[in-house]
Amino acid sequence: MSLLSVALGSARTYLNDDAAQVWSDAALIPKLQEAHRELQIKLWEVNSPVVRKQSVEFLISAGATTLTTPPADMLTPFKLVEYASIGETLVNAVDMTEQNFLPTGTPISNKLVWWSWKEELITFLGATVDRKVVVYYRKSIPVPASAGDPIGILFGELYLGARAGAIAHGSVGNKDAYGIMTALAADNFSKVVAAQRGQQTPPYKP
Repeated sequence: MSLLSVALGSARTYLNDDAAQVWSDAALIPKLQEAHRELQIKLWEVNSPVVRKQSVEFLISAGATTLTTPPADMLTPFKLVEYASIGETLVNAVDMTEQNFLPTGTPISNKLVWWSWKEELITFLGATVDRKVVVYYRKSIPVPASAGDPIGILFGELYLGARAGAIAHGSVGNKDAYGIMTALAADNFSKVVAAQRGQQTPPYKP
């Protein structure tokens, strides 16, 4: 994957400042960081696999009501599955049911059944036996802070360069250039989305 320096060079081309006489790294990097955060949100909105992840299995001890050590890069979970701690694997997993409010007062069983996401914590009613849980979640991608940092998104520089160029033009009141660069960034976003799909192709039709 490309480094932030590639996106910096792209943004400067759109700003007609290839020699970095006007837009230094210090001036451009905050704009690229803002574009990077926007890109992550946009990728989530289109269900891109680059911001979705499956966790390792977690052992939830009998009676436990929280996932105490969630994945470090987790922003929000969107699905949990569970299976027996002994004799079963992920192929035996069953979907758990998300609840805004756990049905307190319900007797616990040998399955967790429900989960809730509150104040950045996954909670359960608990089970009478140990269970294993796998979490599917939206992950965070580190926002690059210096020119040598990776972007973390395949071909992300296509969007970041154009979008940072737009933000920079807008910051100095160049509305026309801002509009043009914003439109280019939107067009380049579709290319970034396509790049995350790997070898997936539409079904063959003769």
